[in-house]
Amino acid sequence: LNEEFKQWYQRRVRGREDLQNIPEFSVNPLCNRVIEAFFWESDEVNFTQFATLLSTFRPIRSRTVTEFNNREGKIKFLFRLYDVDKDGKLSKEDFHEVLAGLVGATVQDKEMEKVIMRAICEAGADIKDDDDEIFVTFEQFKKTLNHVDVETRLSMPF
Repeated sequence: LNEEFKQWYQRRVRGREDLQNIPEFSVNPLCNRVIEAFFWESDEVNFTQFATLLSTFRPIRSRTVTEFNNREGKIKFLFRLYDVDKDGKLSKEDFHEVLAGLVGATVQDKEMEKVIMRAICEAGADIKDDDDEIFVTFEQFKKTLNHVDVETRLSMPF
């Protein structure tokens, strides 16, 4: 991280390709989705923005709770991972892209569709005849994580 910090300091801003070259990111099957979370509002990110988002992954301790390093912040980060088109809701297409990144070609399309529809139904989405109207809101997504230890699962010591 020290070397990364030095490079950030010298260049001031970074693009997606800079993050893709960090070995710890490149081995993650969700690498591109994680990197996109850094570029939620812009095509460049400065060191402060990078460090702020990275703080999402700090273990939560009473003295280190921040806007991003709390349960809600961690859930917002997860939601952003799934919200591929950045429209504030999770569609079937959003789920499909993320799951395809995780499982690759090992799951057939029909099976993937079943998994996606089950996830959408479990989130409490209103299923209608029109596929364009099927989506999961942030509040529904958050509710599905009520019994998940997000605080631990989205933490790493550094």
